[in-house]
Amino acid sequence: MIKKMTFIFAPFALALVLGACSDNEESTANEETSAPETEQAEGTEEAAGSEEAAPAESALELPEEDAVVAVVNGEEIQGKVYNSVARQFESTLTSQGQDPSTEENLQLIEDEAMSVVIGNAVLLQDAKEKGHEADDAVVEERMEELKANFEDEDAMNEALAETGFTMEEMEEQLREQLVYESYMEEEIDSPEVTDEEVQTAYDQFVESSEEEAPAFEEMEPTIRQSLQEQKDQEATFARVEELREAAEIEVKL
Repeated sequence: MIKKMTFIFAPFALALVLGACSDNEESTANEETSAPETEQAEGTEEAAGSEEAAPAESALELPEEDAVVAVVNGEEIQGKVYNSVARQFESTLTSQGQDPSTEENLQLIEDEAMSVVIGNAVLLQDAKEKGHEADDAVVEERMEELKANFEDEDAMNEALAETGFTMEEMEEQLREQLVYESYMEEEIDSPEVTDEEVQTAYDQFVESSEEEAPAFEEMEPTIRQSLQEQKDQEATFARVEELREAAEIEVKL
């Protein structure tokens, strides 16, 4: 099951666009490497392909892209934003080997997706009220990095079309990402991980590992980083809860 949201901001459309890029690359690679050596092999592959089950269709009941799914302090949240998050949660469950179409998981996806979009909204609103802004030059740099993931502009536009977002909206999401990063750095305080916490985590790993664990010195940096990320997420979630309590929120889904 998806862990209860501790909160991580990410450009929703960006994740989907890059996912589409990855899918396209895998498809192209498969086409290039799967050419049959003989007509007999071709016939066999074709027969096998016809027996394969078609990809499962999504069981999510998603709102229209331009529908208003929530209003947060007067700001309307569109369906396509919610849908992007819901699809990501669905993919996460699938990658974990779970069935996202069960009644329990469908409800989980709906609850978590709404929680994320509302959490993003209150955080970004607070960030902008406190004067956090995105540098135009950095936004342009991030856009160029995004475009570099695609073969050409047509491929990127095709991937964008699949998400329902425009290039302008993608740029706005990158801008919001920078605002969020600035806000996290300056406004969110989380306690530093102690040496004792790192040692405890390592000891627990050693006890639970069926194989011989690497030396503490080898694992220490990774463990410390992981524990710090957990603390940062917990601090962010606490801030989100504070902002939600003070916000006017109307869920329309």
